Amino acid sequence: MEPTFVKATPESVGILSENVLGFLDQVEKEGVFFHSFALLKGDRVFAEGYRPPFGPETLHRMYSVSKTFTSMAVGLLEADGLLRLSDPVIRFFPEHDSEELHPYIRETTVRDLLMMATPFSVPTYCARMPAYEESDWVWTFFHAEKPSHPAGTIFNYDTAGTYLLDAIVERLTGRDFLTFLKERALYKTGFSPESWCVKAPEGYAWGGSGVECTLMDLARFARLVMNKGNWRGEQLLPADYVRAAVSRQIDNCQNGFVEPGHGTRGYGYQIWVTADSTFSFLGMGTQLAICMPEEDLLFVCTADTQGNENAYATVFRALWQRIKEPCRKESLPENGEAQQRLQTRLSSLKYPVVQGAKTSAAAGCINGRFYALQDNPMGITRLAVKLSEDEGVLCWENAQGYKELPFGIGKTVISTFPQDGYFGDTIGRPGDHRYRCISSGAWTEDHKLRLKVDLIDDYFGNLTIHLSYKGDGLGLYMERHAEFFLDEYQGFAGGKLE
Repeated sequence: MEPTFVKATPESVGILSENVLGFLDQVEKEGVFFHSFALLKGDRVFAEGYRPPFGPETLHRMYSVSKTFTSMAVGLLEADGLLRLSDPVIRFFPEHDSEELHPYIRETTVRDLLMMATPFSVPTYCARMPAYEESDWVWTFFHAEKPSHPAGTIFNYDTAGTYLLDAIVERLTGRDFLTFLKERALYKTGFSPESWCVKAPEGYAWGGSGVECTLMDLARFARLVMNKGNWRGEQLLPADYVRAAVSRQIDNCQNGFVEPGHGTRGYGYQIWVTADSTFSFLGMGTQLAICMPEEDLLFVCTADTQGNENAYATVFRALWQRIKEPCRKESLPENGEAQQRLQTRLSSLKYPVVQGAKTSAAAGCINGRFYALQDNPMGITRLAVKLSEDEGVLCWENAQGYKELPFGIGKTVISTFPQDGYFGDTIGRPGDHRYRCISSGAWTEDHKLRLKVDLIDDYFGNLTIHLSYKGDGLGLYMERHAEFFLDEYQGFAGGKLE
Protein backbone atom coordinates (compact mmCIF):
# COMPACT_ATOMS: atom_id res chain seq x y z
CA MET A 1 0.00 0.00 0.00
CA GLU A 2 1.32 3.44 -0.89
CA PRO A 3 2.14 5.77 2.02
CA THR A 4 -0.85 7.46 3.60
CA PHE A 5 0.88 10.78 4.10
CA VAL A 6 4.11 12.43 2.95
CA LYS A 7 6.58 14.44 5.01
CA ALA A 8 6.96 18.15 4.35
CA THR A 9 8.59 21.20 5.89
CA PRO A 10 6.33 23.75 7.57
CA GLU A 11 7.46 26.44 5.13
CA SER A 12 6.45 24.35 2.11
CA VAL A 13 2.82 24.35 3.35
CA GLY A 14 2.73 28.03 4.33
CA ILE A 15 3.67 27.76 8.02
CA LEU A 16 6.83 29.07 9.68
CA SER A 17 8.87 26.48 11.59
CA GLU A 18 9.17 29.16 14.28
CA ASN A 19 5.40 29.08 14.65
CA VAL A 20 5.38 25.33 15.30
CA LEU A 21 8.06 25.82 17.94
CA GLY A 22 6.03 28.67 19.41
CA PHE A 23 2.94 26.46 19.49
CA LEU A 24 4.78 23.83 21.55
CA ASP A 25 6.24 26.49 23.85
CA GLN A 26 2.82 28.01 24.44
CA VAL A 27 0.97 24.80 25.33
CA GLU A 28 3.79 23.44 27.49
CA LYS A 29 4.02 26.72 29.39
CA GLU A 30 0.40 26.14 30.40
CA GLY A 31 1.00 22.54 31.46
CA VAL A 32 -0.04 20.60 28.35
CA PHE A 33 2.54 17.99 27.36
CA PHE A 34 1.39 15.90 24.42
CA HIS A 35 2.12 12.19 24.38
CA SER A 36 2.12 12.57 20.62
CA PHE A 37 0.95 15.11 18.07
CA ALA A 38 0.96 15.80 14.35
CA LEU A 39 0.16 18.77 12.12
CA LEU A 40 -0.94 18.18 8.54
CA LYS A 41 -1.95 20.24 5.56
CA GLY A 42 -3.71 18.04 3.06
CA ASP A 43 -1.74 14.80 2.95
CA ARG A 44 1.50 16.49 4.02
CA VAL A 45 2.74 16.03 7.59
CA PHE A 46 4.78 19.11 8.48
CA ALA A 47 5.32 18.32 12.18
CA GLU A 48 5.10 15.05 14.10
CA GLY A 49 6.41 14.31 17.57
CA TYR A 50 6.31 11.54 20.18
CA ARG A 51 7.22 11.84 23.82
CA PRO A 52 8.85 8.58 25.03
CA PRO A 53 7.69 6.05 26.05
CA PHE A 54 5.06 6.82 23.40
CA GLY A 55 5.94 6.21 19.76
CA PRO A 56 4.44 5.89 16.27
CA GLU A 57 3.26 2.31 16.90
CA THR A 58 1.76 2.97 20.35
CA LEU A 59 -1.93 2.18 20.63
CA HIS A 60 -3.37 5.00 22.72
CA ARG A 61 -6.78 5.23 24.36
CA MET A 62 -8.92 7.73 22.45
CA TYR A 63 -11.61 8.17 25.09
CA SER A 64 -14.54 10.19 23.69
CA VAL A 65 -12.95 10.60 20.28
CA SER A 66 -14.27 7.03 20.02
CA LYS A 67 -17.76 8.49 19.65
CA THR A 68 -17.00 9.79 16.18
CA PHE A 69 -15.97 6.30 15.06
CA THR A 70 -19.36 5.07 16.29
CA SER A 71 -21.10 7.81 14.34
CA MET A 72 -19.47 6.81 11.06
CA ALA A 73 -20.45 3.17 11.60
CA VAL A 74 -24.06 4.30 12.03
CA GLY A 75 -23.76 6.32 8.82
CA LEU A 76 -22.77 3.18 6.94
CA LEU A 77 -25.79 1.33 8.33
CA GLU A 78 -28.05 4.12 7.15
CA ALA A 79 -26.49 4.01 3.67
CA ASP A 80 -26.99 0.22 3.63
CA GLY A 81 -30.67 0.66 4.43
CA LEU A 82 -30.40 -1.23 7.70
CA LEU A 83 -31.71 1.71 9.72
CA ARG A 84 -33.06 5.22 9.41
CA LEU A 85 -32.02 8.03 11.71
CA SER A 86 -35.73 8.56 12.45
CA ASP A 87 -36.10 4.98 13.73
CA PRO A 88 -37.14 4.68 17.39
CA VAL A 89 -34.30 3.15 19.36
CA ILE A 90 -36.67 0.63 20.95
CA ARG A 91 -37.08 -1.00 17.53
CA PHE A 92 -33.63 -2.55 17.96
CA PHE A 93 -34.25 -3.74 21.53
CA PRO A 94 -37.73 -5.31 21.47
CA GLU A 95 -37.00 -7.33 24.61
CA HIS A 96 -37.15 -4.08 26.57
CA ASP A 97 -40.50 -2.95 25.16
CA SER A 98 -43.54 -3.01 27.43
CA GLU A 99 -46.62 -0.98 28.24
CA GLU A 100 -44.74 0.53 31.17
CA LEU A 101 -41.99 2.00 28.97
CA HIS A 102 -42.02 5.77 29.38
CA PRO A 103 -43.19 7.63 26.25
CA TYR A 104 -40.08 9.81 26.23
CA ILE A 105 -37.94 6.67 25.96
CA ARG A 106 -40.25 5.04 23.41
CA GLU A 107 -40.03 8.12 21.18
CA THR A 108 -36.21 8.42 21.36
CA THR A 109 -34.69 8.04 17.88
CA VAL A 110 -31.30 7.11 16.50
CA ARG A 111 -30.83 10.73 15.52
CA ASP A 112 -31.54 11.87 19.08
CA LEU A 113 -28.70 9.64 20.30
CA LEU A 114 -26.33 10.88 17.60
CA MET A 115 -26.80 14.52 18.56
CA MET A 116 -26.62 13.95 22.33
CA ALA A 117 -30.27 14.68 22.99
CA THR A 118 -31.44 11.72 25.06
CA PRO A 119 -34.39 12.20 27.46
CA PHE A 120 -32.21 11.81 30.55
CA SER A 121 -30.43 14.23 32.85
CA VAL A 122 -27.64 11.75 33.70
CA PRO A 123 -26.09 8.82 31.81
CA THR A 124 -28.30 5.89 32.69
CA TYR A 125 -25.47 3.39 33.21
CA CYS A 126 -24.32 5.33 36.27
CA ALA A 127 -27.71 6.56 37.52
CA ARG A 128 -28.06 3.88 40.23
CA MET A 129 -24.46 2.96 41.02
CA PRO A 130 -20.97 3.30 39.53
CA ALA A 131 -21.01 2.19 35.90
CA TYR A 132 -18.52 -0.59 36.49
CA GLU A 133 -20.96 -2.20 38.95
CA GLU A 134 -23.80 -2.33 36.42
CA SER A 135 -23.85 -5.62 34.54
CA ASP A 136 -26.05 -4.55 31.59
CA TRP A 137 -25.76 -1.00 30.32
CA VAL A 138 -28.42 -1.51 27.63
CA TRP A 139 -30.94 -2.50 30.31
CA THR A 140 -30.22 0.65 32.27
CA PHE A 141 -31.15 2.87 29.32
CA PHE A 142 -34.69 1.53 29.29
CA HIS A 143 -35.28 0.83 32.98
CA ALA A 144 -32.84 2.45 35.40
CA GLU A 145 -33.80 6.11 35.25
CA LYS A 146 -36.98 8.07 34.77
CA PRO A 147 -36.55 10.47 31.82
CA SER A 148 -36.78 14.18 32.55
CA HIS A 149 -37.70 15.71 29.18
CA PRO A 150 -38.60 14.71 25.59
CA ALA A 151 -35.72 13.31 23.55
CA GLY A 152 -34.39 15.52 20.78
CA THR A 153 -35.10 18.78 22.58
CA ILE A 154 -32.09 19.58 24.78
CA PHE A 155 -28.37 18.85 24.32
CA ASN A 156 -26.98 16.95 27.28
CA TYR A 157 -23.70 15.10 26.89
CA ASP A 158 -24.74 11.48 27.47
CA THR A 159 -22.33 8.67 26.67
CA ALA A 160 -25.10 6.16 27.40
CA GLY A 161 -26.68 7.24 24.12
CA THR A 162 -23.49 6.48 22.24
CA TYR A 163 -23.39 3.07 23.88
CA LEU A 164 -26.87 2.27 22.55
CA LEU A 165 -25.59 3.13 19.08
CA ASP A 166 -22.70 0.69 19.56
CA ALA A 167 -25.11 -2.05 20.53
CA ILE A 168 -27.31 -1.32 17.50
CA VAL A 169 -24.34 -1.63 15.13
CA GLU A 170 -23.32 -4.93 16.69
CA ARG A 171 -26.84 -6.33 16.60
CA LEU A 172 -27.30 -5.42 12.94
CA THR A 173 -23.87 -6.50 11.66
CA GLY A 174 -22.75 -9.24 14.04
CA ARG A 175 -19.48 -7.33 14.54
CA ASP A 176 -18.43 -4.65 16.96
CA PHE A 177 -18.64 -1.15 15.50
CA LEU A 178 -14.86 -0.71 15.13
CA THR A 179 -14.33 -4.02 13.34
CA PHE A 180 -17.27 -3.21 11.04
CA LEU A 181 -15.88 0.26 10.31
CA LYS A 182 -12.37 -1.03 9.69
CA GLU A 183 -13.54 -3.71 7.28
CA ARG A 184 -15.79 -1.33 5.36
CA ALA A 185 -13.56 1.73 5.27
CA LEU A 186 -10.60 2.21 7.56
CA TYR A 187 -8.33 -0.60 6.41
CA LYS A 188 -8.20 1.08 2.99
CA THR A 189 -6.66 4.14 4.64
CA GLY A 190 -3.89 2.10 6.29
CA PHE A 191 -5.57 1.93 9.69
CA SER A 192 -3.85 -0.41 12.17
CA PRO A 193 -5.17 -3.99 12.31
CA GLU A 194 -4.03 -4.10 15.95
CA SER A 195 -6.48 -1.35 16.95
CA TRP A 196 -9.28 -2.47 19.28
CA CYS A 197 -11.94 -1.26 21.69
CA VAL A 198 -12.55 -1.74 25.40
CA LYS A 199 -15.83 -3.55 26.12
CA ALA A 200 -18.70 -2.69 28.45
CA PRO A 201 -19.76 -5.21 31.12
CA GLU A 202 -22.20 -7.16 28.93
CA GLY A 203 -19.71 -7.46 26.09
CA TYR A 204 -20.57 -4.80 23.52
CA ALA A 205 -17.64 -2.63 22.44
CA TRP A 206 -17.70 0.71 24.25
CA GLY A 207 -17.65 3.23 21.43
CA GLY A 208 -18.27 6.03 23.87
CA SER A 209 -14.73 5.85 25.20
CA GLY A 210 -12.87 2.65 24.40
CA VAL A 211 -11.07 2.88 21.03
CA GLU A 212 -7.33 2.14 21.12
CA CYS A 213 -5.38 3.18 18.03
CA THR A 214 -2.24 5.03 16.96
CA LEU A 215 -1.86 8.77 16.47
CA MET A 216 -1.67 8.42 12.71
CA ASP A 217 -4.70 6.10 12.72
CA LEU A 218 -6.54 9.06 14.19
CA ALA A 219 -5.10 11.30 11.49
CA ARG A 220 -6.24 8.88 8.77
CA PHE A 221 -9.75 8.74 10.19
CA ALA A 222 -10.00 12.51 10.62
CA ARG A 223 -8.73 13.12 7.07
CA LEU A 224 -11.32 10.66 5.74
CA VAL A 225 -14.07 12.62 7.50
CA MET A 226 -12.62 15.92 6.26
CA ASN A 227 -12.78 14.49 2.73
CA LYS A 228 -16.52 13.75 3.20
CA GLY A 229 -15.77 10.04 3.30
CA ASN A 230 -13.71 9.96 0.10
CA TRP A 231 -10.25 8.37 0.11
CA ARG A 232 -8.21 8.87 -3.04
CA GLY A 233 -11.21 8.68 -5.30
CA GLU A 234 -13.07 5.91 -3.49
CA GLN A 235 -16.16 6.80 -1.46
CA LEU A 236 -15.67 4.83 1.75
CA LEU A 237 -18.24 6.66 3.87
CA PRO A 238 -21.59 8.11 2.72
CA ALA A 239 -20.92 11.74 1.76
CA ASP A 240 -24.36 13.08 2.70
CA TYR A 241 -24.16 11.54 6.16
CA VAL A 242 -20.66 12.91 6.76
CA ARG A 243 -21.77 16.41 5.72
CA ALA A 244 -24.61 16.25 8.22
CA ALA A 245 -22.39 14.77 10.93
CA VAL A 246 -19.92 17.67 10.85
CA SER A 247 -22.67 20.30 10.72
CA ARG A 248 -24.56 21.93 13.58
CA GLN A 249 -27.54 19.71 14.37
CA ILE A 250 -28.32 21.07 17.83
CA ASP A 251 -27.51 24.08 19.98
CA ASN A 252 -25.14 22.97 22.75
CA CYS A 253 -24.30 26.28 24.42
CA GLN A 254 -25.99 25.29 27.67
CA ASN A 255 -24.78 28.08 29.97
CA GLY A 256 -24.98 30.86 27.39
CA PHE A 257 -21.22 31.43 27.32
CA VAL A 258 -19.20 30.37 24.28
CA GLU A 259 -16.22 28.40 25.52
CA PRO A 260 -12.99 28.84 23.56
CA GLY A 261 -12.50 25.83 21.36
CA HIS A 262 -14.66 23.36 23.26
CA GLY A 263 -17.48 23.19 20.75
CA THR A 264 -20.20 25.36 22.26
CA ARG A 265 -21.02 26.57 18.76
CA GLY A 266 -23.03 23.44 18.11
CA TYR A 267 -22.97 19.66 17.91
CA GLY A 268 -23.37 17.37 14.93
CA TYR A 269 -23.52 13.60 15.01
CA GLN A 270 -20.99 12.76 17.76
CA ILE A 271 -18.82 15.61 16.48
CA TRP A 272 -18.23 19.05 18.02
CA VAL A 273 -18.77 22.12 15.84
CA THR A 274 -15.99 24.47 16.86
CA ALA A 275 -14.79 27.96 15.91
CA ASP A 276 -14.36 29.42 12.43
CA SER A 277 -15.99 26.64 10.38
CA THR A 278 -13.94 23.95 12.10
CA PHE A 279 -15.13 20.72 13.66
CA SER A 280 -13.43 18.52 16.21
CA PHE A 281 -13.33 15.11 17.83
CA LEU A 282 -12.69 15.59 21.56
CA GLY A 283 -11.66 12.98 24.10
CA MET A 284 -11.01 13.13 27.83
CA GLY A 285 -7.41 13.94 28.70
CA THR A 286 -6.94 15.96 25.47
CA GLN A 287 -7.28 13.34 22.79
CA LEU A 288 -8.01 15.62 19.85
CA ALA A 289 -8.59 15.80 16.13
CA ILE A 290 -9.18 19.43 15.14
CA CYS A 291 -10.26 19.71 11.52
CA MET A 292 -9.84 23.08 9.76
CA PRO A 293 -11.33 22.64 6.26
CA GLU A 294 -10.87 26.23 5.06
CA GLU A 295 -7.09 25.96 5.49
CA ASP A 296 -7.03 22.18 4.79
CA LEU A 297 -5.26 21.85 8.15
CA LEU A 298 -5.53 18.97 10.60
CA PHE A 299 -4.17 18.72 14.13
CA VAL A 300 -4.20 15.45 16.07
CA CYS A 301 -2.80 14.69 19.50
CA THR A 302 -2.85 12.30 22.44
CA ALA A 303 -2.18 13.23 26.07
CA ASP A 304 -3.36 12.86 29.63
CA THR A 305 -4.30 16.27 30.99
CA GLN A 306 -6.98 15.03 33.41
CA GLY A 307 -7.12 17.59 36.18
CA ASN A 308 -6.01 20.48 33.96
CA GLU A 309 -9.31 22.30 33.39
CA ASN A 310 -7.79 24.72 30.88
CA ALA A 311 -6.17 22.13 28.62
CA TYR A 312 -8.67 22.24 25.75
CA ALA A 313 -8.78 26.03 25.66
CA THR A 314 -4.98 26.16 25.85
CA VAL A 315 -4.56 23.94 22.79
CA PHE A 316 -7.22 25.68 20.72
CA ARG A 317 -5.90 29.14 21.56
CA ALA A 318 -2.31 28.25 20.71
CA LEU A 319 -3.33 26.42 17.55
CA TRP A 320 -5.29 29.41 16.29
CA GLN A 321 -2.62 31.97 17.18
CA ARG A 322 0.43 30.04 15.99
CA ILE A 323 -0.83 27.80 13.18
CA LYS A 324 -4.32 28.44 11.79
CA GLU A 325 -4.42 32.22 11.54
CA PRO A 326 -0.84 32.70 10.21
CA CYS A 327 -1.23 29.87 7.65
CA ARG A 328 -0.65 30.96 4.04
CA LYS A 329 -1.98 29.31 0.90
CA GLU A 330 1.38 29.71 -0.80
CA SER A 331 4.65 28.20 0.32
CA LEU A 332 7.17 30.30 2.25
CA PRO A 333 10.96 30.54 1.82
CA GLU A 334 12.66 27.56 3.39
CA ASN A 335 14.45 28.25 6.67
CA GLY A 336 17.00 25.50 7.23
CA GLU A 337 18.15 26.78 10.60
CA ALA A 338 14.63 26.97 12.07
CA GLN A 339 13.71 23.63 10.53
CA GLN A 340 16.71 22.01 12.20
CA ARG A 341 15.77 23.47 15.56
CA LEU A 342 12.25 22.14 15.11
CA GLN A 343 13.46 18.66 14.19
CA THR A 344 15.81 18.66 17.18
CA ARG A 345 12.91 19.64 19.42
CA LEU A 346 10.61 16.98 17.97
CA SER A 347 13.20 14.23 18.27
CA SER A 348 14.10 15.08 21.87
CA LEU A 349 10.72 15.46 23.57
CA LYS A 350 10.94 14.38 27.20
CA TYR A 351 8.31 13.46 29.74
CA PRO A 352 7.86 16.29 32.28
CA VAL A 353 9.21 15.85 35.81
CA VAL A 354 8.15 17.41 39.07
CA GLN A 355 9.98 20.71 39.47
CA GLY A 356 11.89 21.34 42.69
CA ALA A 357 15.04 20.48 44.61
CA LYS A 358 16.67 17.07 44.40
CA THR A 359 17.27 16.88 48.15
CA SER A 360 16.53 18.72 51.37
CA ALA A 361 17.57 18.87 55.02
CA ALA A 362 14.61 16.64 55.86
CA ALA A 363 15.70 13.88 53.49
CA GLY A 364 18.24 12.33 55.87
CA CYS A 365 15.79 12.35 58.77
CA ILE A 366 12.93 10.57 57.00
CA ASN A 367 14.83 8.27 54.63
CA GLY A 368 13.60 4.70 55.02
CA ARG A 369 11.65 5.40 58.21
CA PHE A 370 8.04 4.23 58.44
CA TYR A 371 5.21 6.40 59.67
CA ALA A 372 2.10 4.88 61.23
CA LEU A 373 -0.97 6.61 59.81
CA GLN A 374 -4.26 7.31 61.50
CA ASP A 375 -7.45 6.03 59.88
CA ASN A 376 -7.75 7.65 56.47
CA PRO A 377 -9.82 7.43 53.25
CA MET A 378 -6.98 5.61 51.44
CA GLY A 379 -6.82 2.82 53.98
CA ILE A 380 -3.03 3.21 54.19
CA THR A 381 -1.69 2.04 57.56
CA ARG A 382 2.07 2.60 57.19
CA LEU A 383 4.18 4.63 54.77
CA ALA A 384 7.87 5.32 54.14
CA VAL A 385 10.11 6.85 51.49
CA LYS A 386 13.45 5.28 50.62
CA LEU A 387 15.78 7.76 48.89
CA SER A 388 18.98 7.41 46.90
CA GLU A 389 20.85 9.99 44.81
CA ASP A 390 18.38 10.43 41.96
CA GLU A 391 15.69 7.83 42.66
CA GLY A 392 13.36 6.84 45.42
CA VAL A 393 10.77 4.26 46.38
CA LEU A 394 7.46 5.04 48.04
CA CYS A 395 6.48 2.15 50.33
CA TRP A 396 3.08 1.65 51.96
CA GLU A 397 0.67 -0.92 53.27
CA ASN A 398 -3.05 -1.08 52.59
CA ALA A 399 -5.74 -3.75 52.46
CA GLN A 400 -3.91 -5.51 49.61
CA GLY A 401 -0.65 -5.69 51.53
CA TYR A 402 2.81 -4.17 51.13
CA LYS A 403 3.39 -1.90 48.09
CA GLU A 404 6.43 -0.29 46.49
CA LEU A 405 6.45 2.41 43.81
CA PRO A 406 9.77 3.57 42.30
CA PHE A 407 10.14 7.20 41.23
CA GLY A 408 12.85 9.42 39.80
CA ILE A 409 14.21 12.62 41.28
CA GLY A 410 14.90 15.08 38.48
CA LYS A 411 14.04 12.30 36.04
CA THR A 412 11.25 9.81 35.38
CA VAL A 413 11.11 6.10 36.18
CA ILE A 414 8.83 3.65 34.37
CA SER A 415 7.36 0.78 36.41
CA THR A 416 3.98 -0.73 37.17
CA PHE A 417 1.55 0.76 39.66
CA PRO A 418 1.34 -1.71 42.57
CA GLN A 419 -2.43 -2.03 42.87
CA ASP A 420 -4.18 -5.21 41.74
CA GLY A 421 -7.69 -5.67 40.40
CA TYR A 422 -7.92 -2.80 37.93
CA PHE A 423 -9.92 -3.50 34.78
CA GLY A 424 -8.63 -5.17 31.64
CA ASP A 425 -10.29 -5.32 28.23
CA THR A 426 -13.79 -5.26 29.79
CA ILE A 427 -15.16 -2.69 32.24
CA GLY A 428 -15.85 -4.32 35.60
CA ARG A 429 -13.53 -7.30 35.09
CA PRO A 430 -10.02 -7.31 36.57
CA GLY A 431 -7.26 -7.46 33.98
CA ASP A 432 -4.29 -9.80 33.90
CA HIS A 433 -1.62 -7.20 34.65
CA ARG A 434 -0.86 -4.11 36.70
CA TYR A 435 -1.03 -0.77 34.92
CA ARG A 436 2.17 0.68 33.53
CA CYS A 437 3.14 4.04 35.04
CA ILE A 438 5.79 6.76 34.89
CA SER A 439 6.79 8.63 38.07
CA SER A 440 8.95 11.49 39.30
CA GLY A 441 9.39 13.52 42.46
CA ALA A 442 11.06 16.60 43.92
CA TRP A 443 11.27 18.61 47.13
CA THR A 444 8.97 21.61 46.63
CA GLU A 445 9.77 22.90 50.14
CA ASP A 446 12.49 21.88 52.60
CA HIS A 447 9.99 19.66 54.38
CA LYS A 448 7.68 18.71 51.49
CA LEU A 449 8.16 15.99 48.87
CA ARG A 450 5.80 15.90 45.90
CA LEU A 451 5.39 12.86 43.64
CA LYS A 452 3.57 12.70 40.32
CA VAL A 453 2.49 9.32 38.97
CA ASP A 454 1.00 9.00 35.49
CA LEU A 455 -0.66 5.70 34.63
CA ILE A 456 -0.13 5.06 30.93
CA ASP A 457 -1.79 1.74 30.18
CA ASP A 458 -5.06 0.98 28.36
CA TYR A 459 -6.55 3.24 31.02
CA PHE A 460 -4.98 6.65 31.67
CA GLY A 461 -4.93 8.50 34.95
CA ASN A 462 -2.65 10.54 37.18
CA LEU A 463 -1.95 10.75 40.88
CA THR A 464 -0.22 13.55 42.80
CA ILE A 465 1.15 12.71 46.26
CA HIS A 466 2.20 15.34 48.80
CA LEU A 467 4.32 14.26 51.78
CA SER A 468 4.90 17.06 54.30
CA TYR A 469 7.06 16.39 57.36
CA LYS A 470 6.88 18.23 60.72
CA GLY A 471 9.01 16.95 63.59
CA ASP A 472 8.10 13.30 64.00
CA GLY A 473 4.79 13.84 62.18
CA LEU A 474 3.68 13.43 58.57
CA GLY A 475 0.89 15.10 56.61
CA LEU A 476 -0.20 13.23 53.49
CA TYR A 477 -2.46 14.34 50.65
CA MET A 478 -3.27 12.32 47.53
CA GLU A 479 -5.23 13.64 44.55
CA ARG A 480 -6.23 11.35 41.68
CA HIS A 481 -7.68 12.05 38.24
CA ALA A 482 -8.90 8.91 36.51
CA GLU A 483 -12.00 7.09 35.37
CA PHE A 484 -12.91 3.82 37.11
CA PHE A 485 -9.66 3.43 39.08
CA LEU A 486 -7.30 5.05 41.60
CA ASP A 487 -10.28 5.60 43.90
CA GLU A 488 -8.20 4.21 46.76
CA TYR A 489 -5.77 7.09 46.48
CA GLN A 490 -7.73 10.26 47.22
CA GLY A 491 -7.73 12.19 50.48
CA PHE A 492 -5.78 13.36 53.52
CA ALA A 493 -3.96 11.46 56.27
CA GLY A 494 -1.71 12.15 59.22
CA GLY A 495 0.78 9.99 61.07
CA LYS A 496 3.82 9.72 63.31
CA LEU A 497 7.13 7.91 63.20
CA GLU A 498 6.85 4.36 64.39
